[in-house]
Amino acid sequence: MTGGTHVAPLGVKAHPVVSFDTRNVAVNDRIDYWEERCAERVVGLHCTSMSESGLEARFEYCDFGSIKMIDIIGNQHVIERSPSLLRRFEKDSVFVTFLRKGSAFVNRAQSCTVLGEGDVVIYDTNRPYMHGFPSQMRHVIYEIPGADFRERFPRWELNEAVRFDALLNPSRIVSNALRELVETDLSRVETAAQRQSHGERLWKVLQTAHAFANGKVRSAYHTAVRERVRRFIEVHLHEPELCPTGIASEMGMSLRQLNRLFEGDANTLASLILTRRLQQCHADLARPGHYPKTVSEIAFNWGFRNLSHFSRRFRAEFGLSPSAVAEMAKR
Repeated sequence: MTGGTHVAPLGVKAHPVVSFDTRNVAVNDRIDYWEERCAERVVGLHCTSMSESGLEARFEYCDFGSIKMIDIIGNQHVIERSPSLLRRFEKDSVFVTFLRKGSAFVNRAQSCTVLGEGDVVIYDTNRPYMHGFPSQMRHVIYEIPGADFRERFPRWELNEAVRFDALLNPSRIVSNALRELVETDLSRVETAAQRQSHGERLWKVLQTAHAFANGKVRSAYHTAVRERVRRFIEVHLHEPELCPTGIASEMGMSLRQLNRLFEGDANTLASLILTRRLQQCHADLARPGHYPKTVSEIAFNWGFRNLSHFSRRFRAEFGLSPSAVAEMAKR
């Protein structure tokens, strides 16, 4: 494997994977090579390794638009993002990390978080931290712009690294959901709409994680019911009558019980339904080459009844009119 841009092994056709491997350079140059490439693509850091063979690490970087995915396989090493590196390489991102193999620790805010295989840890890059791997490892990082994260979760400060245990209920629900996303066949993630869908799946995982971290999920059952509600919304988005009252009836609970399940979330259920409809409309309108459906047909197909209301909300959400998005897709 050589550093550069290629398609295999992740098989992404529409957005090539950028990769590099320290084994392609001399042992004494590997740390510098790793630090330089990481600074270019992800974050400025300092790396050390006590391995006699030197740092042996491979990096694959996949661009989903605003969200990036980084898959790293390596031997024993430690990376550090110190205050001086924060000033030298400014970066405002949130890392959602899934440990696929090995063990790890994150030292952040004078607290050390130990990770086992399958665990998830969330932290931001604009404060000092140390992330270490004492043995052979593999982890996947989803990188999210800090501004996007704060817009969705305005009161989630991430003062410390937030860990979700893969072995314990109910937090392993977060681990299982992220594992499913990490193991997605990326050869099927080719179009802009599919990349957007992959990103939205990550946001759903984070919504569950946020609920756990802020004490809004009391049990695995609680989480399962929330997920049932979300799946119901996705299946019935096309129906104009979809609303919280109808959802509560379908779930066999009162509207008050339903609202309590989502109490404290950034979006109410009504605004969640609206947001998902707008996102689906945008995905259809933005399809390369478009397809023979008018803006009004797409809006009605996703449950909107009033075109002027749809156009206002669409522009407020995306900063462009529906017709402008459709015209851009035809170019």
